[in-house]
Amino acid sequence: MKWRLIYVLIGAALYCSLNLQACVRGQPPEQNVSEESPSSGGTELWTEWLDITPSERLIWQPCFGIYGPNFHCARLTVSMDYTRPLNESVDNPKVHLALIMLKGAGRTQDPSTYAEAPLLINPGGPGGSGVVFAQSRASSLQLVVGDQHDIIGFDPRGVGASTPKADCFTSPDSSNGVSSRNVAYMNRLTWLVGGQGIGLTNSSNVALNTLSARSAAINKLCQRADESEGDGSIYRHMSTPNSARDMLSIVDAWDEWRSSGQITPERPLGKARPPTGHQSTNERNKSETSLQGKLVYWGFSYGTFLGATFASMFPDRVGRLVLDGVVHADRYVNPTWEGSIGDADAIWDRFFVYCAEAKTSCSFYRTGDGPGDIVERFRETLSLLEEQPATVILPDTSLPGIVTASDVKKSIFFGGLYAPMIGFPIIADLLNHAFNARLEEIAKGAGMASMCGNFTLPMYPDDAMRGIACSDKQHRLNENVTGLQDRFEKIARHSWFADVWFGAEPNLGCNGWGVDSKVPPMRWGDHPDQKPELIKTSFPILFLSNTFDPVTPLSHALDMSRKFANASLVEQDGLGHCTLACVSACTIKFIRAYVNEGIVPPPPKFESDSRNEGEWPKCTCLDKPWVASTDREEEPMDGISVTSGQRKGYEGLRAQFSMLTLAQQLEHDNPLKAYLIERSGSATSVA
Repeated sequence: MKWRLIYVLIGAALYCSLNLQACVRGQPPEQNVSEESPSSGGTELWTEWLDITPSERLIWQPCFGIYGPNFHCARLTVSMDYTRPLNESVDNPKVHLALIMLKGAGRTQDPSTYAEAPLLINPGGPGGSGVVFAQSRASSLQLVVGDQHDIIGFDPRGVGASTPKADCFTSPDSSNGVSSRNVAYMNRLTWLVGGQGIGLTNSSNVALNTLSARSAAINKLCQRADESEGDGSIYRHMSTPNSARDMLSIVDAWDEWRSSGQITPERPLGKARPPTGHQSTNERNKSETSLQGKLVYWGFSYGTFLGATFASMFPDRVGRLVLDGVVHADRYVNPTWEGSIGDADAIWDRFFVYCAEAKTSCSFYRTGDGPGDIVERFRETLSLLEEQPATVILPDTSLPGIVTASDVKKSIFFGGLYAPMIGFPIIADLLNHAFNARLEEIAKGAGMASMCGNFTLPMYPDDAMRGIACSDKQHRLNENVTGLQDRFEKIARHSWFADVWFGAEPNLGCNGWGVDSKVPPMRWGDHPDQKPELIKTSFPILFLSNTFDPVTPLSHALDMSRKFANASLVEQDGLGHCTLACVSACTIKFIRAYVNEGIVPPPPKFESDSRNEGEWPKCTCLDKPWVASTDREEEPMDGISVTSGQRKGYEGLRAQFSMLTLAQQLEHDNPLKAYLIERSGSATSVA
């Protein structure tokens, strides 16, 4: 629903930003919608984050009942600058972290009935909203790991519902009463619409120059926002070590809350249902290895870098760390993020193989096709779009639109690599429509009614990805066009998708970033003499990786496992970004055994210190696009088996993660966006 609403609003962005007074009526949006009115004795369900009073202690409020009855929200106040603690002065700058919790089974109003350590989740990014991810898929996570877990999604500083927000377009309220966030939102959309049509970094002989100039303009805007905020600027305090410290604050606040005896403000729960997982809270209290005061965490993509940073900074506070789709720390902090898309072309090649195997189930297949025939038809289709972009009229709006080769390569082909089980059938449908010159049949739009009236978005966009990624760089990217071209060509030697990857915010988007981070980036170092000792965590880390991942290859997970003592790694023989891209009973068993029982797979046995060859646990994933899952192996592992409900939970995680990653790749005014989001949702509706 969120993504469809955003698409509806985008279509009217330019018009409304030029005519604010006529379009937006400046009346305060309706807030604090309650399931029951306070006068009737019910408890208010919070639906607007800014209405929740932040506190230095956890105070949970029932919230967002549309997602289920067991969600609670809090805004935790932490130091913006941990060298200036809150208790030193009330004037020291603060950050208010947005947290949402799906409580486990058997919970009462007594905080001591909650888990020793909640399971924190981060969907990646950088800049991804853990709140949004938890709202939609915390219940799926509970199916996977067990309903004895209290699951917390949080928005890192500068992200989503956390405040202050990293919004470089921040503007004062308009003279006609339009809220500052709506002014900023419409200014942002005006800027984005103005940049459409440039294409990718090598789409023309001026594309790189123009994209670089636009990046410099945004970075200049961010620098101005930083200077206007001064010591209270969030842009100076967005590097990953700050967020790692915030996670420690969440862990400490949780411990204090559990021991406080504070009553959670909620209606009576009645008789508590017992948890169905492996261990109850009381059993864990009796365990020799207590998780109290420790971080229990599942991070995806960039979330693995956040988790690894936490483990490096606070190794004695590691309880359970599942790092899935592993970012290479040494490469991520470089001026450009190189070496990450080495698997992308191999995954793309499998599209043609799987389509040929699926035959008529793949809409781009023709009778008698082999993979090579489909490749040739694809090249012909792409050439047609390069020579003559497709023109479409959005039927619900009478707005014209165009679809270019750059659009489909970045938004659809590359996005489909993240989740081939879902993305490949969508790619085939799009190619079939394009080949037959029928793209207009799937173009969809919506009218301006939602924009031309009072509106409040579920979550406003921000510049957190740029702020975090650029702050994390050990050496700034500050190149002229010649230098940028050299860096692009270096990446292009390894992948057809280099023009997509190089234009991303962690790469070209950081060129000319001018805000100094108060906390320097981690100096991971890729040479043994820079970090001779392995990082010894209080509990071994579990790394997870697919055999082929478009942006976080297996080799990076193996490299990162070498940095931590006794770290384990499980390879899932599948395609896509993170193990969520493919459902494997074997992988689920390893995760459940690790999180619930503390059973750690054996660490990799490398054949040499310099090469990632050796032995480590591997799981088979038999899922294929256009083919229902045949991986129904239910043999228990260490007494742990996988139920249909746990498998369904993993499929649900794959559904949401896939839809989020696809939506992030789509251009804001892509006339196929509504269709693609709708297709990705229907493809996973069973989850």
